[in-house]
Amino acid sequence: MEGGIDTGKDDSLGVRRRGLARHLVAVQEEQRLRLSRELHDDLGQMLASVALELHMVRAGSPEMDARLERAAMLVDRLNAKVHDAAWSLRPADLDRLGLRASVEDLASVLCGQLGIPCEMDLEALSSPPPAEIALTLYRIAQEALTNIGKHAAPSRVSVTAHIHDDRMRLTIEDDGRGFDGGAEPGPGHLGLAGMRERLALVGGKLSVETARGKGTTIYADVPLAG
Repeated sequence: MEGGIDTGKDDSLGVRRRGLARHLVAVQEEQRLRLSRELHDDLGQMLASVALELHMVRAGSPEMDARLERAAMLVDRLNAKVHDAAWSLRPADLDRLGLRASVEDLASVLCGQLGIPCEMDLEALSSPPPAEIALTLYRIAQEALTNIGKHAAPSRVSVTAHIHDDRMRLTIEDDGRGFDGGAEPGPGHLGLAGMRERLALVGGKLSVETARGKGTTIYADVPLAG
């Protein structure tokens, strides 16, 4: 009976591969955290000190004073960009305030930038899930909302979370351009594969509903037990 014996080798290999992938993700997140702290604590503080010095210096001539003021403004802008980069690498809110506040912040910032309403129901995120689940859901929300900002041109966004039968579902919906879900992923949708892979590492699943001109809904389902 050819092919009738299951040696378990494939399952064992799959477990080892998933374990290695999870380890690599953990290492990547640890590096993100370290770099974020270095950017915020070291470079950010240095730039703030330089800006303060420039704001206080006066050269004695209107022309030089104006140039110093412009230099100070440029340093202020650079400091803001460093802060944003550090936040995107590993937001302090995720560790300090928790998953709900972090996802709410992501959605609020995006909708504020786009000038559109944002509907949120994230009470289910108030009880913190395991750290690995929380980080996964945060990265899914971050990627999905970034894609919306870059490609969707929506008039509204909705972000909700619900728990049912020991599983959590994070839903991110927009009424923007949408895309052909059956087509090969274009440059704006390559992040979907990464989201699927990240969710699979924690036993989760990504589902997408979309059509051109009909908006996009992303469902991220993860187990909370077992």
